[in-house]
Amino acid sequence: MNVGQAIINLRKEKGLSQEQLAFESGISRHFMYRLENNLASPTVKTLEKLAVSLSVQPSVILEKAQAL
Repeated sequence: MNVGQAIINLRKEKGLSQEQLAFESGISRHFMYRLENNLASPTVKTLEKLAVSLSVQPSVILEKAQAL
């Protein structure tokens, strides 16, 4: 499962920078970097925040991650 790449793909589809998504999700840009590079795993709460900022359900992020 590649959650980081799924986040990157969704972020780019929405036309957001890493910094913009981090800000909208209420997490640091450094942590966003760690998530996107699979150096950290998101908690359920973080996954929900990212999903809201990306206008998708959390399950969409996980489904895309499994498909990669």
